[in-house]
Amino acid sequence: MAYYASRESVAYNYDEMMSHFSRTPPAPEPEPAPHPQLQAIPGGKARTNTNPLFQPKTFLTLMLVLLTAGVVLYSYMLVAQLTSDVASKRIELDELRAINTALLTKQEYELSDETIEEYAQQSGMFKLDNSQVEWFEMSNPDKVEIAGSGTGITGVLGRLMQSFNATMAYLN
Repeated sequence: MAYYASRESVAYNYDEMMSHFSRTPPAPEPEPAPHPQLQAIPGGKARTNTNPLFQPKTFLTLMLVLLTAGVVLYSYMLVAQLTSDVASKRIELDELRAINTALLTKQEYELSDETIEEYAQQSGMFKLDNSQVEWFEMSNPDKVEIAGSGTGITGVLGRLMQSFNATMAYLN
């Protein structure tokens, strides 16, 4: 790709380079326009606080940012404290689980058949043998007879008397 220099090229300002060859004097540069003067408004108050930090919007925004940063730091502090509490409680839980396992093992040993038999022998107990067992015959059960059930007043009056006697027997 070839580059060509021309009068419109930005890299070369031919007017300036050829100005000393031309017969016309260069055009004078126009004078800059005068800056307008600031005028005070009559009755207005002069601004005493020109520091942008103490403007109300800036001050409130800064306070809001500082408050938010304080809340975030406090939250991180609480999280760190709770994390350390959880870690210590987990260590305590592991210790308690180990103690529980040891106690369960001890309980199983204490309740084993051999341990119970040994304790009974130390206390003076012994196993029964067949000569010490007494047997009772229960094949003929006892019989109960109610006396006077066949005689008495018959009919409605009899049943009324029986229910009255049953109620009195229940209350006694």
